[in-house]
Amino acid sequence: MIRLLHPPVFQGSLKSKSYFEGWYVKCLYDDLLSSVAFIPGISLSHDRHAFIQVNTSGGATQYLKFPIEDFHYSSNSFDVRVGDNRFNARGIHLSIDRPEISLHGDLSFEDIHAFPSTLIAPGIMGWFTFVPFMECYHGVVSIRHRIKGNLRLNDHEHTFKNGIGYIEKDWGRSFPESWIWMQANPFQNSDASFMFSVARIPWMGSWFSGLIGFLYHDGKLERFATYLGHRTRFLELGKRDLHIGIGGRGRYLRIHAETDPGGDLIAPVNGVMRRSMKESLNSFLHVELKDKRNNVLFNDSSHIAGLEISGNMDHLFKKR
Repeated sequence: MIRLLHPPVFQGSLKSKSYFEGWYVKCLYDDLLSSVAFIPGISLSHDRHAFIQVNTSGGATQYLKFPIEDFHYSSNSFDVRVGDNRFNARGIHLSIDRPEISLHGDLSFEDIHAFPSTLIAPGIMGWFTFVPFMECYHGVVSIRHRIKGNLRLNDHEHTFKNGIGYIEKDWGRSFPESWIWMQANPFQNSDASFMFSVARIPWMGSWFSGLIGFLYHDGKLERFATYLGHRTRFLELGKRDLHIGIGGRGRYLRIHAETDPGGDLIAPVNGVMRRSMKESLNSFLHVELKDKRNNVLFNDSSHIAGLEISGNMDHLFKKR
C-alpha cells in the first residue's frame, strides 16, 4: 500500500507472473528539434527478462534484452538499474556496446517538476490507483525538467546544456486493447508540458473509455480524467490527423494531432513483450483550452510531440 502512494517507485515483485513494468524517459536535445526516449523495464512471463527500448525522433528503434538478474531497484524511490545502465529522477547513466547499437552517456536532470500525489489521489490515476484488478496502471514521474550532460548514440555525439525532459511509467499485466497517447514539452510559444491518453478499460465484465491527462502552464497544473468528470465529446481520426474534444468541470479541451509513421516499439500482453506498436516523437500537436465562459486559457502548438495510436479506434467508444 505504501508503494502505491508513490507511483514512480517500482510497484511489482520479481516473483510476479504475467507482469510488466517500465519507465519512459524522454530527452529533448538542446535544439528542441529532435529527441530520444529510453524505456527500461521488466517482462515477467515464460521469458523472464529485463529490457531497454530506445526510440529516436528519426524513427530508429531498438529492443535490448537483459537477464532478469541484471535488474535492480530501490524500494524507496525511482531508481532502477538494467545491467550497467542506471535510471532515476536525478539522471541516467548509459553503457551499451552491442552489434546493433552503441550507447554511452551521463545525463543529469535538474529543476524537476514532480507530479503531485496525495493520500486519496496518488498520481495521475487518482483513486483508480487503488483498484486491484486494473490491467494497466499509469504514473507521471516528472512533468518537465532540464537536462545537462553528454550522450553518444552510435557515431553521433550530443551535448546537453539546456535540454528538456519528461518521465512517466506503466505497470500491470497488459497495455489496453486500444489507446491514444500524446505528450509534448515545450510548445512553440511556451514551456508548457502536456500529456493526454484515452484507452479502452476493462471493468467488471464490461469496459469503458477512460481518459487521463494534464496541462502544466505558467506554474499551474490542469488535470483531466474520467474520475474527475471529464468526458470525450468527440474523436475523429483521419488518414493523417486526429481531432479530440474533452469537456468537464468548466473546461473544454480541443486537440489536433497530425500522425507520423514513427518507430516500432514492443508492448506487453499478459506480461509478455510481444505486441508491436508505433510511436512517433516528431508529430504535430495543437492544444487549446477554454473555460466555461469561452475564455482561451491556452493555445499553442508543438512539432516535437510524442504520439501513439494503437488498436481499433472503433473499440474506444460504445455505439449508442
